[in-house]
Amino acid sequence: METGRGLKPPDSQADLQLSFESCFALILRIILKYFLMKGPVTALMLALAIFVVTGCKQKKNDVFPAIDFIKSQVAGVDTSVYPIVKLTSITDSTYDTTYIKRDEFNTLATDFLETPDISKTLGGKYTEQRMMNNDIGQAVFIATPEDKNLEVQRQEVRIVPGPPDKVKSIYIERFKSYNDSSVIKRMTWYTDSKFQVVTITQKKNGDETTGIIEVAWGDVKKD
Repeated sequence: METGRGLKPPDSQADLQLSFESCFALILRIILKYFLMKGPVTALMLALAIFVVTGCKQKKNDVFPAIDFIKSQVAGVDTSVYPIVKLTSITDSTYDTTYIKRDEFNTLATDFLETPDISKTLGGKYTEQRMMNNDIGQAVFIATPEDKNLEVQRQEVRIVPGPPDKVKSIYIERFKSYNDSSVIKRMTWYTDSKFQVVTITQKKNGDETTGIIEVAWGDVKKD
């Protein structure tokens, strides 16, 4: 299971350059499947078509609804029969493993559920770049604000083209400043699998602490 920062930010914008050909091909696949398939997946495919089309033309205003997606994942876990395991880091290579009750899951996912939804309440303050990373074979949507004082400093959604298209992971970076300290949270949600929250707290006197919590369900074996 991955540890540390979660999703690694792209090394360069050149690595994520979305060509017109790649964009057009992805649009055709998504729209075709939308009209040929039925069920819950069609909503995701339609959303992807809309996002990728606009990404080919511009890079502002609308942002992928990551928080809504995560909330749907939480609801799915609530009604599942999967075992849920919490892993808390003790050292760089040692974890304390605890099986938790289903009603504790929402509490552990609070950092995600209470994250400001930048696709709604903060619309217009973020720029989202939508690109195809041919090296990893995934579409990548990256939203960042111009205002560095906003709590959500980065949202990165990775999507594996289908069939069917699937959200692979969501990375969110939050920053909050307090009177005596500042806190950075690097949070990664892996679809239908696990989530990780890395909390870095830095005191005004320079002291720094890092805490890592991972929660897995379904196949709970550590990667």
